[in-house]
Amino acid sequence: MSSQTTNQYRMYLGARVLWPPDCPDDILEGAINETQSCLKTFEAKDGQKMAEHLKKYLDSNFEPYWHVFFGKNFGCHSIHEKRRFIYFYIDKTAYLFYKTQ
Repeated sequence: MSSQTTNQYRMYLGARVLWPPDCPDDILEGAINETQSCLKTFEAKDGQKMAEHLKKYLDSNFEPYWHVFFGKNFGCHSIHEKRRFIYFYIDKTAYLFYKTQ
């Protein structure tokens, strides 16, 4: 990992978060905490169930329509609501959540 990439991330609540985050603190904290809870609850093979759970959590706590992606190698180009984009790592897995109208 280059030093330029390292400078873009900051440890926050046990996750390596793209900094500065493009969402309010309560949404960022909720997303990270719920993801960590899911990692304890779901098995690795249950990724689809975990994604569904995280989407429902975000939709019910921070209004619909959230999109949830996670994995070790993916790309994304999207249009999202202002201040409703979250990107972080836990271990070697990246998590991307964003909200649309």
